[in-house]
This record gives sequence, structure tokens and C-alpha cells, in this order.
Amino acid sequence: MSYRIFEELLRAHDTTVYRIAKETKISASTFTDWKHGRSVPKADKMRKIADYFGVSIDYLLGSEEAEDCVRGRGKTMIPIIGEIRAGSPIITNETLLGYEPAEVDDIDEYFFLQVCGDSMKNIGMVDGSLVLFRKQQYAEDGDVVACLVGGDSATVKRFRRSRKNIYLLPENEDYSPIKLTTDDFESGEARILGIAREIKIKL
Repeated sequence: MSYRIFEELLRAHDTTVYRIAKETKISASTFTDWKHGRSVPKADKMRKIADYFGVSIDYLLGSEEAEDCVRGRGKTMIPIIGEIRAGSPIITNETLLGYEPAEVDDIDEYFFLQVCGDSMKNIGMVDGSLVLFRKQQYAEDGDVVACLVGGDSATVKRFRRSRKNIYLLPENEDYSPIKLTTDDFESGEARILGIAREIKIKL
């Protein structure tokens, strides 16, 4: 098992050995012995570490995919957010659902949002699917956006603008558009958080 891969994951997810030891119930001495080559984590502990970061055991073992990611040639692990509040996609223990690989240049500029419901099913965003968003506070006509509405809840819809009116359009005839105005965005009542870039469906 590669401690170097583990250290890269620590940096990528801005966490510490102490925090992981506390949350996984693995003693800190296990990580110390591993770092100095005195031992490696047993299978059950390896699984806990892999699950914590949302990666496979093969990844932790230093597979070619992991090596590519460490060197910046492959995919990067992006956080999956269960809900968005307070005006920005802030990641906390309460909102973080895990991580998903994506081919992006800057990990800090992207997030995954897990879709709830079927209002966008006609473009493949079914309930439970993961949508990769690039953080962005403006949208072009026709973009699919993650938009904060009412100050504390996010919705995924297609963005349309007609003069001072903003419409968040579903991709399912069973749902109605959400009508807003440019004043709603200027006051902070509504805010665009990101533009959809990719859909992933978990089977």
C-alpha cells in the first residue's frame, strides 16, 4: 500500500492523519508505522481508508490509475455534495457524500451534486445521478445550472432569460418552470452556483 498515494489524498482533500484516525477509529500509531515502513494497514483498515476517501483499494495500492492521478495526468477526486446552503457549495461533514473521479484541471473549481427527483430526466439527470458542476456565478441562455433559490435550497434547471425575467426550466413536462427576476439575483435571494459539465449515473 502506497503511503505516498495516501499523502497525496490528504493534500487533495485538505485533511490530516489525526482527523482520519479519529473518524475511522484507526489508531494514529498505525499511520506512523506505515509511514516509516514498519508495517502496512490490514485489509479491514485499508477498506476504511479507501471508503473515507471514496477511492478503490487498488488506488491506495498504487495502481497505474493512482500514479497517473498523483502526477496530474489522470482523473482527480471531486467532492460530492448532498445539499448546498449559505450561498455557495461549502463542503462540510453534513453535506459531503464522498468523492468521484473527474478529468478537470483545478479540483477547487468543481463539485458534484447528487440529484434528487426527476425534474431533469429528459436530459438524463435521473434521481440519484451525479452532476459535475464548474463553480460559476453567471450563466448563458440554455446552460444547465445549479441555482440557489430562497437562500437555502439548490435546484438544477435550464437557465433562460427574457429581459428582466429569469426562468429555471425543468426537462420534464410534469414540472412547471420557476420564474425569477434579475432583482432576485441582485438581492441574493437567488444565486447561480455552477454550470453543469457532466452527468454520471450510478447503476
